[in-house]
Amino acid sequence: MMKKWLSILLTAAMTVTLFAGCGNSGSQTGAAAEEGQPAGTEADSDTGAETTEDTAAADTGTDAADSDLIPITFSRTQDSLMETDIFARMEGATYEDNLWTDLIAERLGYDIQYLWIASSAELQTQKFNAAIASGTIPDIVQVNKTDLKQLVEAGLVVDIKPYFDEYASDFVKDLIAAGGDAAIQAGTYDGVQYGIPYVDCDIETAQMIWLRQDWMDELNLTAPKTLDELKDILRAFKDYVGSDSVGLALSSDLYGNFFDIKGWCNAYGAYPRYWIDNGSGELVYGSTTPEMKESLVSLSALYEEGLVDPEFYVNDNDKSKEALVNGKCGAIYAYHAGSLWPLQDVIDADPEADWRPYAIPMANADDKVSPGINMCTSSWYAVSKDCAHPEALVELLNLYCEKVLDPELNEYSVYANPGDGLEGVWRLTPVTINSPNKNQVTAKAIEEPLKTGDPGDLSGEQYSMWEYSYKALNGDTVLWGWNRVFGADGSQQLLMSYQNDSNVNLVYDEFFGAPGEVMTAKKSTLDDMLDQVFIKIIAGQESPDAFDTVVEEWKNAGGQDMTDEVNEWYKAK
Repeated sequence: MMKKWLSILLTAAMTVTLFAGCGNSGSQTGAAAEEGQPAGTEADSDTGAETTEDTAAADTGTDAADSDLIPITFSRTQDSLMETDIFARMEGATYEDNLWTDLIAERLGYDIQYLWIASSAELQTQKFNAAIASGTIPDIVQVNKTDLKQLVEAGLVVDIKPYFDEYASDFVKDLIAAGGDAAIQAGTYDGVQYGIPYVDCDIETAQMIWLRQDWMDELNLTAPKTLDELKDILRAFKDYVGSDSVGLALSSDLYGNFFDIKGWCNAYGAYPRYWIDNGSGELVYGSTTPEMKESLVSLSALYEEGLVDPEFYVNDNDKSKEALVNGKCGAIYAYHAGSLWPLQDVIDADPEADWRPYAIPMANADDKVSPGINMCTSSWYAVSKDCAHPEALVELLNLYCEKVLDPELNEYSVYANPGDGLEGVWRLTPVTINSPNKNQVTAKAIEEPLKTGDPGDLSGEQYSMWEYSYKALNGDTVLWGWNRVFGADGSQQLLMSYQNDSNVNLVYDEFFGAPGEVMTAKKSTLDDMLDQVFIKIIAGQESPDAFDTVVEEWKNAGGQDMTDEVNEWYKAK
């Protein structure tokens, strides 16, 4: 079977190569943007015909050796991108019969089976909840904090740590450790580790200020260190652009990854929607602190001066992006991938434009740069108490890392992204994992090759990012965004300076547990209560004193109970 799939993979890649000149050269870039996401992420919004157990069983191979394999069960949501990007290019491939399932069978002796493949994320949730209620779940599951807590309380999952300690390769152990202790603690209850975290990169949640570098150069402006200096830049940009200009791009999504106010608030020591230590060993909600009020007052002054779109609070991100694309705005707070979206759209519209990320400016010149950081890990693998071989999860992680992530052993061009239009093959395996610091490692690895133009022995994703960045440096503006992530003066270099600069103080969201009863029932309503008033304060429709009033109302409506609940967790962890 393995030879069959390798043959199909090679044929598909050659066929795509023959017709590459007629296709969209941006297809590889779009697929590369999906790398590092949890398996099935795309399926959260994709729909398709549900696959039944009978249909799934019919798709399995008929080799005699299959009867000797040990079945390991999973569930998943159908992924339409796999249908179009992979199955359509690999004749005969299915979720249960493909090059990854063959590799797993050959190397580990497991037969990958799906108890169900749901046609939508909503149906997946319904089926999974029904499985919990029945007490019978798939052998291996990937769940969020809330679901993991529910599984633990129902006694449906095993202590995974003994299996991890015994079976995990050194590479996997180092990778999980790099994700930080919080990700492991979040999957631990009463001292027992039930979940292996799908580790992600916490530092990449930090905000930065992205500025139109071509305007900065033309106006002879330098990087802002303080908010006053940033305001001077916004004024200079508005004068330069003229009518209909926007100073700082904001949207109604106050706390997203783009067009948000988090970076501005961080300048004052405010961390909205974070739980931060007040210095006395207790957590307080960052949206309710005096520093948050100060941030809102300063944003109100910015709004009154005309340095913010007067209708930001009714604009979604796409609407706010229009000012950037139309050359009317040159400043935006965003995270490390802001160059891929929305800023790549700006370059597509105006290839002469350029943007660059800078450290968030602070309120005062002598303040340490203090961006907020939160735990980026959002899912955990767990194993059913009924699974005969819990070690299978760890062995699958080992195999994935060997074939996709290990710099010496990887076969990236076969098992991850073969290229020439055939991308995302890594999604065929039911167990994947992220390397939390891989982007920083990649940025370091390609730094010198970008200067020399020689990739040397770069391979896998590192070679791909070098290729994208090098092409961008040599005039391929379609790939500009990748260079601004991985190249010189890019966002990954800035994040590394956040980590290594003694003048930077990273402030963490200290709550990373599963939501308690009060938080589950009331947090959304409580947040809305605050945000409605915050927007009115920024827009000058309410006085700053409205902040104190709404915080008291928030406490009385359940905010204090939620705070007590969080602190009970904080003291017990």
